[in-house]
Amino acid sequence: MKVLDINPELHQIKKGDSMIHLPSKFVKTIKDIHKDKGEKWLADFDRLINECEERWKMKIMPPFELSYNFVAPAKANVGTDLVMKLTVPNEEFLSEVSALKEFNGNGMVSLIDTDLEKGMIPGNTLISIENEDEAVLIASSIMKKLWRPAPKNCNVQSIIDRQNNLMRISKENPDGIGPITIEIMLEAVDIFNELVTTQTDLYLLHGDLHHYNILQASKDKWLAIDPKGLIGEREYDTIQFLLNNLENKDILTIIDQRVELLVEQLALDRKRLLLWGFAHAVLSTCWSLEDEGTYNEHFYKAIYVFKELYSRFYLD
Repeated sequence: MKVLDINPELHQIKKGDSMIHLPSKFVKTIKDIHKDKGEKWLADFDRLINECEERWKMKIMPPFELSYNFVAPAKANVGTDLVMKLTVPNEEFLSEVSALKEFNGNGMVSLIDTDLEKGMIPGNTLISIENEDEAVLIASSIMKKLWRPAPKNCNVQSIIDRQNNLMRISKENPDGIGPITIEIMLEAVDIFNELVTTQTDLYLLHGDLHHYNILQASKDKWLAIDPKGLIGEREYDTIQFLLNNLENKDILTIIDQRVELLVEQLALDRKRLLLWGFAHAVLSTCWSLEDEGTYNEHFYKAIYVFKELYSRFYLD
């Protein structure tokens, strides 16, 4: 089965007698992040959905749970199961397309052609695996397949872009932002600076690999979807996975357990991983506060979990 990943635009979608309703939170997110461009994207979405269906001979169903992009199951006229992703055109999307070309289907959904179509297999996400160790082992097996030495002349962002992003946020918010104090933010900036300048082996990374971006292709096969595309060291690419699926869990115990297994399975540097965890958890919380005015409490709590684990291993 396949996914088409293109740049259309959106609102409520009327299909015959049925209507696809977009959650108000999703609509607000699109408007808040993309401003006038997002408004146009929303207003013109029904036409673009119809255009996609006609062009690729498919029927698009009501979407999955939405965050920053419209993602929905679809069915091709020939019977193939599809997933359709629609996103406001942006630099991050171009980075994703470049990353898909570089990954070339190794542990990742495949790019069908240069018109921003890509193939993938929808199904259960990794969130369906309740056993923590099993989920980590599946994720680590995907990481092993995905990571490869950074290609030259690739249109993919690097960790330096994220470093610069956090530096910008700190300058624009000299008193801190939300629950993130300026002291915590500057500590994260210092860690970014130190880790970026001491990186050695650089890899092409997924950039947003977590439970919801790993789908079950068949009984024993899992594939990653929605790569942001990022150049950096491998330890950084584990952090988004560590930050997800923490609801109703002892965050300190779960993150410690996951880190232990990832370090063992992937031969990672625990010290750098924990430092990246702290710095990226700060950045992720800042991003949410900038974009939505709210933040994920688990991401925020993880800041102090990574700090605690670092102290336990390297300062005690």
